[in-house]
Amino acid sequence: MTGLLERFARVALRLPMATVAVIVAVTLLFAGAAQRLEVDTGVGGFAPPGGPAERLEAVEDRFGSGSTLQIVVDDGPGGDVLERRALVDVLALAEAIANDPDVAPVLAEPGSDAPSVVTFAEPFARGAEAADTTIAEADDFVLDVLLEAVLDGAGERVGGLLSDDLDTEAVRARAGLVVVAFDGAAEPEAVATAARAVERIVGERGVADASLGILSITAIEDAIGTTLARDVPVLLGLSLFLVVLVLAVLFRSVVDVVVGLVGLAASIVWMLGAAALLGPGGFGLSGPFNQVSIAVPVLLIGLGIDYSVHLTTRYREERRNGAAAVPAATTALTTVGIALVLATVASVAGFLANLVAPLPPIRDFGVFAAVGIVAAFLVLAGLVVSVRVLVDRRRDRRRSGRPVGAPSVSGATGHDPGEATTPVRGATVRPSRWAGALTGLASRGGVLVAVVTVVALALGGYAATGLSTEFDERDFLPEGEPVLATLDRLELRFGGGVSERTLVVLDGDLDDPAFLGAVARFSTELADVEGVRVSDGEAEVASWLALRDATVREGEGVRERVADDLEAWRDPAVAAADLRVPRRDELDLLVGDLAEGSEVPEELLGALERRLPDGVAPVVALARAGDPAELEQELREAIADTLAEDRPEALTDAAIDALVAAGPERLTLAALRTAGIDDAVLTDDDRRALERLEALEAEGVTDSTDGAVLVRQLAVLERLLPDELARTVDAEGSLVSISTGVGADGAAALIDELERRAEVVRDAGGRTTVVSSGFVQADVVEQLAAAQLASIAISLAAAALLLVVSSWVQARAPMLGMIGILPSLVALVLMLGLMRVIGLPFNALTATVASIAVGIGVPYGIHLINRFREALGRGADPEAAIAETLAETGPALVGSAVTTGLAFGVLMLSSSTPLRQFGLVSLMMIVLAVLGCLLVQPAALVAWARRRGGGKVRAASGVPLG
Repeated sequence: MTGLLERFARVALRLPMATVAVIVAVTLLFAGAAQRLEVDTGVGGFAPPGGPAERLEAVEDRFGSGSTLQIVVDDGPGGDVLERRALVDVLALAEAIANDPDVAPVLAEPGSDAPSVVTFAEPFARGAEAADTTIAEADDFVLDVLLEAVLDGAGERVGGLLSDDLDTEAVRARAGLVVVAFDGAAEPEAVATAARAVERIVGERGVADASLGILSITAIEDAIGTTLARDVPVLLGLSLFLVVLVLAVLFRSVVDVVVGLVGLAASIVWMLGAAALLGPGGFGLSGPFNQVSIAVPVLLIGLGIDYSVHLTTRYREERRNGAAAVPAATTALTTVGIALVLATVASVAGFLANLVAPLPPIRDFGVFAAVGIVAAFLVLAGLVVSVRVLVDRRRDRRRSGRPVGAPSVSGATGHDPGEATTPVRGATVRPSRWAGALTGLASRGGVLVAVVTVVALALGGYAATGLSTEFDERDFLPEGEPVLATLDRLELRFGGGVSERTLVVLDGDLDDPAFLGAVARFSTELADVEGVRVSDGEAEVASWLALRDATVREGEGVRERVADDLEAWRDPAVAAADLRVPRRDELDLLVGDLAEGSEVPEELLGALERRLPDGVAPVVALARAGDPAELEQELREAIADTLAEDRPEALTDAAIDALVAAGPERLTLAALRTAGIDDAVLTDDDRRALERLEALEAEGVTDSTDGAVLVRQLAVLERLLPDELARTVDAEGSLVSISTGVGADGAAALIDELERRAEVVRDAGGRTTVVSSGFVQADVVEQLAAAQLASIAISLAAAALLLVVSSWVQARAPMLGMIGILPSLVALVLMLGLMRVIGLPFNALTATVASIAVGIGVPYGIHLINRFREALGRGADPEAAIAETLAETGPALVGSAVTTGLAFGVLMLSSSTPLRQFGLVSLMMIVLAVLGCLLVQPAALVAWARRRGGGKVRAASGVPLG
């Protein structure tokens, strides 16, 4: 290794200008490649391949994913979205969305009983249409009666789109939902464009005085992308500024600060270029840059600056000891450089240990970080020595007429950093007070240090056993983000995500009565499963059986409406007597109708209006002044007259009696045609609904679970509703999409229960697959937790093996390698324990804690060991060697820790929770690692050196020790 570094030093120092030029050229090439970098802020990429994620993708490929967008309409405390203006506005909003040129092409095909854009106002609009009016035109009293009737008749099926505080008696609800269903076969880019178009439309239109919130995959991804685009430049800029500030205080040299800053910037460019080449836009060996990878540039600033600090510190030390520029740079590279190479390799091994992680973004994080660390070493090692030689050789030539060791007034230590001074090699090192205290602890308190370390590790390990693992896409959303507020509002007002679906695929022979009968029995039991959403006693599902039932309900609804009309036409007076008429205090709701039916002269009405208080209509005042019973009778007679006028002319009394006597179930198309009234009472949609219903009835009981009947009814649906049937049926089997509300925490238990219930299908020769996005998320958490032990073990084992082998090769002292891993081990165990104590979970970013521990702790340990070996190689005893090591290398380690800590610490200012947690974990890891390096490792080194006694090992320079 020393030979390689010597050759590298020979080239870089003989051709410093060429070295700088090569670094600049390569940086420009990587900068060009970085233009192809793909960034993905979606959460879909976190799903591990195979297992539930693969099964879910397979199901969505078969039947279409059919993503949705939800608009939450919240009228606030005391508000009501069931008042006229809100209902009219939300219907207009739905129409604008459905007709938008960016949205319409990607909308899902409307169902037999549901449009592509479903609103909470839709059932009331249909009710108004059936009453030959509209929500906008109906009198207030008529509208109130209409709302009451729809809520009473539709029950929970209407309430599913209204907030949990729905009061059916008062006809009031604070909030409602608009759901936009997208075609599962549409291109993702087109769906994203449509989602953004919906956001634009919602921004242009209001719904009464309610607030509107939008929730969609696109909205979440855009919010994450916007947050990162806003935060990352600020965090990177602040991180670089703080590093520059520390370097300026540490070195007080413009050249050293600029070299460090430029080197870090070049390292980041190299990493981004390499990520672009490795990513989907290049060789396809990794994924795109994402919200986890975004931490890598800050990580490079924190870890990469170590190369500049340690190389510059050692170079300046050699210059103070009288060496010329080239020898000083050579010594720095061949001494500190060895430690940096080992640290780089160990860090790379630690980061690559993330390849065992189940989440692709974490694996990509490890690859990008490893590439970046190598880039930082090559760039900074080349720049530091080359630029310093270029600057100091020129300076030495200018000062050639002055003694080499002449004093200067510049520099951090009273000397110009590039100027040679009087050699002090071999002089007694006078450590600072803190270095002296640490030396005393290492020399005389080894037993105490060992006991305290063992106890701390035991406590940390015990606390770490309770560490939890979490993964939630909302963690990436900053507090106050509208999408996050909408998520919270959806959970608060509607009891959670109403779009949560659990998918059950039942594959088998669709022509086999036994199989279809088993499918029906499975479906009928779903309402009893905990976690399944239920409306009117039935599970909320989408399946071919649900399509059959919806088709039946639609046809039966037409029959019931026609039956009601027939009853009203047979005896209008009886029908009018059954209807609710307004009370005296409700008459002002019928101003229009009263004025239209009034026989009072206009002159009298005008005279009354001038005498009445403001807001009181004359016809209302006259009506209230009369006898209440007489007024009610007049109103009912008016209603009866209207009903009689609406009776079709061709409808005879005998025909009415026959149709009413037959009952609603006998109101077939043929019967209505025979009566000569089909055109008068049926719309085209009504006819289609009855045709489908009669076709199903012809094959058996409409709610039958008999397999033979189901085979025939499935054939009917395939003939009459092929497009709708294709959403849940293919050649291999059928899909049952169940509306559930258990989240990720309850997904596994729900799927186990559904698998148990599906045993009836498997007994009939079928195959079952049960999966959900919540189960995928739960699987992510489970695998992430399981992978932590492997990641930690691999990171530490790889670093320990590297250090043991390198210590054996360089010094025939493998035990030094184990001592070198101490800072990482101590920091990692204590960090895991502290995470448990302060409530920090493992998540997508803190899961990299093991690689961070190796990346930070191993370099510290290597630098201390190499300097200690070097001092021993010059003949110092263990106490003197550790004193020199702490006095000379200790400040560099502390300076490095400060710069690294500041670089990582700025992440705590991010609005992204995982980035903040990553910054906190990294900062705490740095503190623990440097404490382990300065408190634990010196005592171990002294104990090791004393135990070696007179044995000989080779120093860092190759000189035998002892």
